[in-house]
This record gives sequence, structure tokens and C-alpha cells, in this order.
Amino acid sequence: MIIQKQRTWLTANTEHEGFPIYFRRPDVRVAEFESLRPKYPVLLAVKHQLSQVKDNGLPEADYNDTLAPLDAALTDSFRDETDGLVALVETFAGKRTYYVYLASTFDTDNFMSGIAARFPQESLAWKRHDDPAWRLFNGYATDFGFA
Repeated sequence: MIIQKQRTWLTANTEHEGFPIYFRRPDVRVAEFESLRPKYPVLLAVKHQLSQVKDNGLPEADYNDTLAPLDAALTDSFRDETDGLVALVETFAGKRTYYVYLASTFDTDNFMSGIAARFPQESLAWKRHDDPAWRLFNGYATDFGFA
């Protein structure tokens, strides 16, 4: 039996380019992420084009509620931190992007094909690339004052 870690999420919002931007990330001090970098050198960015948004680019409330199963599918798979760690979820300008740092052996194509098949009504795109220094996450931490 695998014991799932019960991470809590830190949330924040601010404005960027005149639009609200919402963040969610694990309740881990940024400095603690340092020890995880060698284990997860690959970044998977999953972009979800939201289909029902308000004028400010945020999802409509009722629609957002329907996205919980998709969110769980993209985040719960990494709760045990065996294959990766969801570092950040960003909602901005009609898109929600999940940034997941992965073990280099993780089968991204199989994982994402399964997600896309389970949620065919949602517009998903993804890109995997090496980011052993976690440049993307560090940039967000600096730009938006993560502690």
C-alpha cells in the first residue's frame, strides 16, 4: 500500500498585464524545493484552455466546479512524490497551466494520453522539456514573491 502525502496548497492572486492571475502551489518552502531538483529534472507544462471564462479571463464559477475531476487527475497522480511534484498551478487569461517537475523516467506520453482520453471535452496541450535547475519555478518565485 502506498501512503499518499497530504500536501496542503498555498494560494495567491495578483494582477499581471491587467488581468487577475491566480496561483496554487504545494505548502513547501521554496528553499525546500532545492533538495527535490535532482530527483525531478524534467518539466511538464500542461495547458488547459478554459472554455467558459469571464471577461477578466477567470473561469466561470459553475464551469470551474466541473473541472475538479480533471484537476485531481493531473495533481493526485503526484501526491506520493514518486514520479514527480506539482510545483505550480496558474490560472490566467483563459488558461490554467499545471507545472509538474518529473523524474526523467516518467512516461509523459502515456500519462497525458490517458488524461486526454478521460477528458476529451477539454482542450489540453502539453510540453515536456529538461529544466534541472527549475528555472521556470524560480522565475515565478522571484517575480511573484514566493517564500
